[in-house]
Amino acid sequence: MQQLKTIKFFLSILLLTGCFGNSPKNTNKENNSSDAQTISTSDASFSCMLDNKEFSGTGTDQNINAAFHLTGDNKGQVLFRFSKLDNPGEKLMFQVAAKEGSTTFNVTPTSSRVGYITKGYINYLDDPLTVTITLLSAARISGTFSGKYTLDKGSGDANTKQTILVTDGKFDIPFSTSAQWKQMYQAE
Repeated sequence: MQQLKTIKFFLSILLLTGCFGNSPKNTNKENNSSDAQTISTSDASFSCMLDNKEFSGTGTDQNINAAFHLTGDNKGQVLFRFSKLDNPGEKLMFQVAAKEGSTTFNVTPTSSRVGYITKGYINYLDDPLTVTITLLSAARISGTFSGKYTLDKGSGDANTKQTILVTDGKFDIPFSTSAQWKQMYQAE
């Protein structure tokens, strides 16, 4: 049941980012928090090596390269995804405990996550992948990640690479202050 909820959650994210992913860049935070401040497109960054190829990006549009404190069944979790703002088709997605420290994901029936989606919409699961939160404040989240992604069953074809290594992952992103995106993700 939890796996079905997780799949539905990430499918809704994919649909929403397809609809809104190319929205204009928002370079100002919305004033809906007590610590509202200006965010420029350089205030978010991520980088990693995917099978020895660099994948990195900077900037945020308050959805891409921004974090969300989830509510409801996912209370106590933080959701974020990394993509290039000018080409959001390739993405890394994470949902981790909202606390400093490490979380490791393995492919299991109850906790598999589609963690990496290629530009061709081929899905890979975290298997295992470790995310370490080194800074968690009211405004930002920073950390590292590394591990392996395994091809999701039914995704790709016989020639699709079965595993992808991710190394040297780093991120430093703000929490979104967009009321629209918070509502979409059921976040506070």
